[in-house]
Amino acid sequence: MATAREAEPVAFFVGILASGVEALEAARVAAAGAFGAPSLQMPAIPFSWTSYYEQELGPKPVRTFLGFPQPFNPERLADAKMLTNALEHRLAAEIPSSHPRPVNIDPGYLAPDKLVLASAKNFSHRIYLSRGIYAEVTLRYAKGRFVSLPWTFPDYASGAYHPFFLRLRGTLMENRRHPPGRDARERAPPRENS
Repeated sequence: MATAREAEPVAFFVGILASGVEALEAARVAAAGAFGAPSLQMPAIPFSWTSYYEQELGPKPVRTFLGFPQPFNPERLADAKMLTNALEHRLAAEIPSSHPRPVNIDPGYLAPDKLVLASAKNFSHRIYLSRGIYAEVTLRYAKGRFVSLPWTFPDYASGAYHPFFLRLRGTLMENRRHPPGRDARERAPPRENS
């Protein structure tokens, strides 16, 4: 019989989709204020995979991701989604825009074997967490690369974000081998007595 165990820490990230670079920068600053300084940031790129967000964000949205260095407990994903929803509402009131939702901020986490996104929308492939928040495995990691699933969003499936997620996964694996804050001497391999 399997024994229940606490989940290992994962790498937390937020994806930001914004109506333009100014809105994106405001969302980046807000996310850093909420979650701490990111250790990784993907350069902003045009988001052109779908017109789904055009009514809310406008015709030329831009995308970035922020990766955060501290170990993240996956149980906190619903809390993170509630916080990013609050940030979106606050920024919608603060950012001058002709669009109703100038930023979309989505949290997720990266484990060694998968990438998980939080959502307030239920679908057959999503699992309920709490307080109206669901989670989905968006990408699997296998044999050194990310693999799409039947429901993976086209932009995540495209590979455009994979270099960022590979770097974030590398940081996660390094932190697991050498937890932050440990003395360097503790991490050094033992010396042979001569």
